[in-house]
Amino acid sequence: MYPHGPWGPATAVQRGSVQFMFKYPGDALTPGIASRPNLPESQRIPLDQVTSLPKIPSEPLSYHDASPILEHLSGPDAPREWQGALPFTYHVGPGVKVHIVLKMDYQYRTIWDVIGTVAGSEFPDEWVVAGNHRDAWVYGAVDPNSGTAAMLEAVHGIGVLLQQGWKPKRRIVFCSWDAEEEGLIGSTEWVEDHAIQLVHAVAYFNTDVGVSGPNFDASAVPSLKQFVRDVTKAVPSPKGGTVYQQWKQHQADAMAHRQVGVEEHAGRGNAHVDNDVTIGDLGSGSDFTPFIQHLGVPSTDIGSGGPYGVYHSVFDNYAWFVMNADPTFVYEQEMARVFGLEALHMADADVLPYDYVTYGKELSSYLDTAQKKAQDAGLTGLDFAPAKAAAEKFTLLAKQVKEKQEHAASDSSEALAALNTQLRAVEGDFLTEPGLPNRPWFKHTIYAPGEYTGYAAVVIPGVNEAIDAKDLARAQAQLTVLTDALNRANATLEAAAK
Repeated sequence: MYPHGPWGPATAVQRGSVQFMFKYPGDALTPGIASRPNLPESQRIPLDQVTSLPKIPSEPLSYHDASPILEHLSGPDAPREWQGALPFTYHVGPGVKVHIVLKMDYQYRTIWDVIGTVAGSEFPDEWVVAGNHRDAWVYGAVDPNSGTAAMLEAVHGIGVLLQQGWKPKRRIVFCSWDAEEEGLIGSTEWVEDHAIQLVHAVAYFNTDVGVSGPNFDASAVPSLKQFVRDVTKAVPSPKGGTVYQQWKQHQADAMAHRQVGVEEHAGRGNAHVDNDVTIGDLGSGSDFTPFIQHLGVPSTDIGSGGPYGVYHSVFDNYAWFVMNADPTFVYEQEMARVFGLEALHMADADVLPYDYVTYGKELSSYLDTAQKKAQDAGLTGLDFAPAKAAAEKFTLLAKQVKEKQEHAASDSSEALAALNTQLRAVEGDFLTEPGLPNRPWFKHTIYAPGEYTGYAAVVIPGVNEAIDAKDLARAQAQLTVLTDALNRANATLEAAAK
């Protein structure tokens, strides 16, 4: 335990938002609408009609404070799977009366996003957006300030290039988000306010818990997974070799020690279809959420992890960071380089580096897993054939498009611009305007945070959650929605291939 190690001491309290972000993130009173200070009150939902806030009060406790409550419970022994790690037998009660006073604060607050831009010299309407949140529960040395430090150093590097006369082809937008911890408010409201411009955004790059240890990791949409790998191949690791080599070695070591697995379960990623470094799927819990899941902007999320037992507590401070996370700040430098190169490579790419072959393979894997889950649940009447055929066609078209991408750099500027427009449009094709059942703010048919999985991603969520609910009619309807999205994407890929 800290201060002798990285794990939380007995008095550590993990704070956290209680907003139902699986319903929608952002200002709870303005789903889908930017919460500007001058927004008419008539456009805000009355508090008693809000669906993204819980009705039951809750209060996080340290295990120092929870221990005497648990220890003095009487009644039968708790089931074996309920027995915790404190040094006594757990009981189910009764036996303890606890008096808790909670004061709820519903006042309006002004929050501030800080946005810095570099104009694009050739494609000024195509945005490369990179962001990290600035607010913290207490000191936030790791979450988010280690990410903020890396982003600011990447910005510094961009500034040096600008002084040397370099200009990016696409507009680069660096964002420092406010009020992320309360429910992704700063990023969500900004995205809702810039929805028209972001239709042409080619990527959003996120970092949050930038450095809590030495082990690089990432999540991304499938079309950008190879892009992330390629960037890490260009960055040296403090351990020797490249970030990519160390990342791959760490995953191999972890698999050998059975510390991680890559199996899919309960409709959650990560499909391992390319025999390379495993990159996670995007669920929720950070500022990529509104970009990918509301507007369909291809997104990534990077960080460098390790034992991090002081998350969201007062002990996430500078002293803990230099003792445990990164004593000599070498992993901060690594993160700054990866984050900055993501922005640089995407801003200056002649051909947008999306990999839709991997996307197609993962889609087929998701459908195979969902079909097996439906059979196991007794939903034998579901017709997966149209969706599976559309996914297979997607992969075939993606291979044709990949060949086109490999030879397109020599095309005319008009042809190149048209190809890039089509390549970018594919992710948007996966959106469905009505949104997911019971939560219309989430519009992506391939990725969403699960209703019951916390931050973890559920793949093809409309289908998988209907299967979980054993709702045959809803599952079939969502398969149709998914097939329609795949067919839209196929039409775009077909046009790109030609």
